Amino acid sequence: MKKILGLVALVLLVVLFCFYFFPKQPNNIFDEIYQETEKTYHTNNILRNIDGFKIRPDWPSDDPNILYTPFGLYNKEKTPSDYSEIEIGFNFEYTSQLSSVSFERQVGLNTRVRIWNKYTYQDRTLKKSVRVVLKKADTETYIEDEAQVKSYLEQYGITAKDLDSYYDEIVNQKVLKDWCTIYDSKYSPSNYGEVKVETQWENW
Repeated sequence: MKKILGLVALVLLVVLFCFYFFPKQPNNIFDEIYQETEKTYHTNNILRNIDGFKIRPDWPSDDPNILYTPFGLYNKEKTPSDYSEIEIGFNFEYTSQLSSVSFERQVGLNTRVRIWNKYTYQDRTLKKSVRVVLKKADTETYIEDEAQVKSYLEQYGITAKDLDSYYDEIVNQKVLKDWCTIYDSKYSPSNYGEVKVETQWENW
């Protein structure tokens, strides 16, 4: 009986060892980006290989405030017209484990639409949300209330299909295509893999 219990304990230890010390296989393209960046962000961040993408200049850093949260931006020359602030960011803290792609599109003289796409590594969920940014003099106000956001979008004639096209142009045709040029991905902008997508404006 003791031998059987000993064997069971040994098997459990081996399983636990494999679970903790061997990386999970990526189930989708966002897993790939998260895992490969997590491996390299303290040394030679893999995203540095994307043409026109610049990691925050103070990285890598031992500052506890930003230790686990690297991010970078595309430069203006590599940013499609009417868009700005194309950012890829991460939070590698165990309690967070997420990545994000966000960007802005100018829709009026002092009005921008900001689309934020947050991927949660633990539950493989991509959440797409939209905000409105209002600029007045040197002050910027972010509108997050859904009713107000919809009202502003209606003022500028922006539909849910327009938001989908903005997402496609930047996330699929820019960021994910660039990822596939620097990494031998199993996935593509048209085949994410196993990921649950939740879109705030889906039924608008």
